[in-house]
Amino acid sequence: MTNIVADRETGMVLTKTETSESRARLRISMIGEFGWIWIATGTLFAASAWIAPGTVRPSSLVAMLPFAAMLAMVAVGQTIVIQQRGLDMSCAAIVSLGGLVLAQIGFSTGSILLGLMGALALAAVAGVINGVLIAKLNIIPIVATLATNSIYIGGILTVSGGSPMSVPRPLETFSHEKIAGIPSTMLLALIFIISVAVVTKMTPIGRRFVAVGANPRAAAAAGIPLLTYQVGTYAAAAICFAVAGILYAGFIGSASHIAGNDYLLPGIAAVVVGGTPFSGGRGSVVASGVAALFMTQLGQLVLALGAGSSEQLFVQAFAIVIAVAIRNVPDWIRR
Repeated sequence: MTNIVADRETGMVLTKTETSESRARLRISMIGEFGWIWIATGTLFAASAWIAPGTVRPSSLVAMLPFAAMLAMVAVGQTIVIQQRGLDMSCAAIVSLGGLVLAQIGFSTGSILLGLMGALALAAVAGVINGVLIAKLNIIPIVATLATNSIYIGGILTVSGGSPMSVPRPLETFSHEKIAGIPSTMLLALIFIISVAVVTKMTPIGRRFVAVGANPRAAAAAGIPLLTYQVGTYAAAAICFAVAGILYAGFIGSASHIAGNDYLLPGIAAVVVGGTPFSGGRGSVVASGVAALFMTQLGQLVLALGAGSSEQLFVQAFAIVIAVAIRNVPDWIRR
């Protein structure tokens, strides 16, 4: 005999099995599509306080936050690209380019402002090239950006000679600055994340951006200029990568052609862990920023436990698998 019960949350009359499934779906909807990363990050910090208390001391957190901020900026750029069903593998070159161009122009002109403008302008041009190859010539994003990554790295090596360059003192000072005890790089990352989130979620430009990523054909039928949004997305992402590279160069005191290598895969991993799907349209730069904090703290914890490079990569891979598996929980429940 089938048990019939009333679901208090929905007011519907359901079978006992349907009621349990309805309640499970309601709990998941309350968490939200991108809410899992907040729970995971809180759990990670709680576990860190128990397993390796030194990693959550104020001094350790202040030392960790700048690296989380730089990774968050890279993750923001990758998030908006993935929302357009793309992937930017030239991220490593553009991160390196940002620091090197600022250092080169800054020292040659004596103006850090000109260096900053030059670095961001050149990064935007690199992003436009990526966007045109993908949106206009219909080259697969991963193929196009891998090719441009090699070209950009070749140009960087030609200009720099393969040697690291010192950065202007004001940039180094800013990268180490603290405001009310919070690293300035983290505050800048928060401004970046909030600004992009507001634009993509609360403005007509953002709604059209989401429409282009979700269904390009429908967006084109609605009169939205696809090429403008697709190319503009890669340009905006390149600026995010360049800013991260500039801050990284200032933080370590030098710019090099290999600076961006450590941000390519972790940047993509932060987007995946944050929950942004590769299907386009949907995404959250806030969740990607929180995931960047999660990934950085996870690395600190593993390092504090004495793990080597291979173990750290294994833990990162395991975290990505778990994140993807959690995203499929709603589908499992529906089935």
